[in-house]
Amino acid sequence: MDEFSATLKTVQNVFLFFLSFCLAAWALLVDYRVYLAGIMLGSIVSMINARFLAWKINKLAAAAIEQKGRKVTLGFLTRAAIAGFAGLVAVRYPEHVALTTTIVGYFFAQLATLVLGILSIRKSKK
Repeated sequence: MDEFSATLKTVQNVFLFFLSFCLAAWALLVDYRVYLAGIMLGSIVSMINARFLAWKINKLAAAAIEQKGRKVTLGFLTRAAIAGFAGLVAVRYPEHVALTTTIVGYFFAQLATLVLGILSIRKSKK
C-alpha cells in the first residue's frame, strides 16, 4: 500500500498545481471563465472521488486482513452521486459552469494516474 499512497500523493500534488494553473487562467481569461470553472469543478470532483476510493480500498484491505465476514463495497453509488451533483450544478448554472468541461474534468485523476504510471514504468526500465 505504500506505493499506492505515494502515487495518490503525487496525483494530489499534480492536481493542486493544475488547479492553481486553472485558477490563474480563470482570473486572466475572462471570456473562458465558464469553461475553466467547469474543468475546475470536474477535476475537484475527480480528486474527491479518487481520495474516497483510496479510503474505501484501504478499508477493504483492512477487512480482508482481519478476515471479517462483513461485506465491504467500493462506494460506487456515492462516487456517482458526487459526480452527478457536479453535473447538476453545471446544468443548473450554465452561465457560470460549462457542462462539457465539467465532464472532461471528471477524468483528471484517472489520466494523471495513468501518465504517472507510464512514467514510472519507463523510469524503472532505464
